[in-house]
Amino acid sequence: MVRTILTCVLSAALGIPVLAQNYEDLSKKCYESGNPDQAIEACSAVIKAGLVDRNDLAAAFKSRANAYDDKGQYDRAIEDYDRAIAINPNDAAAFNDRGTSYRAMGQYDRAIQDYDQAIRLMPNSAMALNNRCFAKALADQPEQGLADCNESLRLRPGNASTLASRGFANLRLKNYEAAIADYDAALRISPGNPYALFGRGTAKRLRGNLSGGDADIAAAKAIKADIADEMAKLGVAP
Repeated sequence: MVRTILTCVLSAALGIPVLAQNYEDLSKKCYESGNPDQAIEACSAVIKAGLVDRNDLAAAFKSRANAYDDKGQYDRAIEDYDRAIAINPNDAAAFNDRGTSYRAMGQYDRAIQDYDQAIRLMPNSAMALNNRCFAKALADQPEQGLADCNESLRLRPGNASTLASRGFANLRLKNYEAAIADYDAALRISPGNPYALFGRGTAKRLRGNLSGGDADIAAAKAIKADIADEMAKLGVAP
């Protein structure tokens, strides 16, 4: 009976026939869908129904926040992360993810505060340490960022994303040789990463290797046409 009522409520929330979609389908689309629009629609139905427990409700808000973040709607993402954290203030992933939305908005200090809390709740989170490394480099704290990247790599050796973050921190510190070495390592693992290619190209040019730098930058642009504009927003220009 409860499941029948739940299905009716959720179906009404979406404006679809009761038999067209059941609660399990909606839950899967909310929590597991790789389609942001689909996830937002399904999570909104789950939230509106008001029939899930607090943990599932927090998870629905967080999942919808992730979908909004994927769409670049960072304000709406943060609103949902706020709701998820209000329900479950011990969710390290929610703090980490909200920090990433703040970082995307250029609010680096607030991003770092969220990463701080994520790491307090989960000290061995290599992901949160990597994210804080990158945010600190953006916030003109690259030396502190390096320490976070080093710890992240200790916990998760050979991670391409963290190697690229450390390359970025070294680039900000004008440690061009170290930056090139980090980007080299990242690109061995993930050869088509346009951010690592552009960063390495910039480091090479600043080190005096103009032809090598230009080749890397051209390769990055061939993969992602607007990479120069994105990197310029991060303060990286060859």
